[in-house]
Amino acid sequence: MEQVRSIRPAAALIAAGIILLVIAAALCSGCTAPEIARPTITVDGIAVENVSLSALDLSVRLTVSNPNPVGATLDDVSFDLYFLDGGEQKFLAHGERDGFEIRPGGDTTVAIPVRVDNLRLVQTVLALFRDGAVTFRVSGSATVDFGVVAFEDTPFTREVEVTLPEGRQ
Repeated sequence: MEQVRSIRPAAALIAAGIILLVIAAALCSGCTAPEIARPTITVDGIAVENVSLSALDLSVRLTVSNPNPVGATLDDVSFDLYFLDGGEQKFLAHGERDGFEIRPGGDTTVAIPVRVDNLRLVQTVLALFRDGAVTFRVSGSATVDFGVVAFEDTPFTREVEVTLPEGRQ
């Protein structure tokens, strides 16, 4: 009889251990994090903010499309702005910004100001006043940081025609 009593408590401990393992496995099976997809960045447009004899102030609008259920930070936005003159690409300016909050599951639009100095401005302004419009190319990249994962060097590029605001032509 002594042997039978010692086997029952051991069997009960093993059964309890198996039940705890099954419960732990069931609880942990839903704990995997969803995969985070790379957001896209597009150039929505370039607007003329101010024209003076010394500079051309522009605003470059970027839209970040975030398909993920969590927000992110748009960091290290860096781009070059070119003027297209008869198919030739002429460097005008460089733009940079940091720290834009990107909302989850949707689009976030950010505007980055860029100033084109007078030395690079002459041909662009002449074409702008002559034709009422000029074509710019924006080429750049940014880092989209989700905290647990970051997508570095997310590229964007676009050619945009910019017209003078009404009353300035």
